[in-house]
Amino acid sequence: MKAAIWIVMMVVWLAGLVSGAWWVWPYFERMELTGDLVFPAVWLVIGAAAWLVAAGFGWQRFFRRPPSSDR
Repeated sequence: MKAAIWIVMMVVWLAGLVSGAWWVWPYFERMELTGDLVFPAVWLVIGAAAWLVAAGFGWQRFFRRPPSSDR
């Protein structure tokens, strides 16, 4: 159950990042160095990095294989 909740939360978070990129895309196309481009770009980079860290921790916690007992 915890793994399912984690997956849903990660999907919602990723949808938020994609939505943010969608709304900011016109500023990326213009590539004018303004606050309208810099602040959302920093937000997206930090959000994506945090998403990757959370995905790694969650993957380790919920989907790692137990160590084999070949001894």
